[in-house]
Amino acid sequence: MRTRSSFLALIFAPAAALAPAAAQACAVCYGDPDSALTKAMGSGILFLLGCIGMVLSAFAGMFAYWALRVKRLNQAAAAGHHA
Repeated sequence: MRTRSSFLALIFAPAAALAPAAAQACAVCYGDPDSALTKAMGSGILFLLGCIGMVLSAFAGMFAYWALRVKRLNQAAAAGHHA
């Protein structure tokens, strides 16, 4: 498998060097920073970071709830009550 990827790299590296226009950065990275496309990409990144933050917060809340529940069960067991 390694020889196949090395072979493909050997074939495509000169092709990219011979076609510099195709190897340039996209319009977002290379273009106008004030364009609507760049602003939309920034908004999309912030939205996805917000989604990740919400999921991580939900996991943290779940573990905090479990810790509180274990603490209450241990207190009830120490007091001699059954949960």
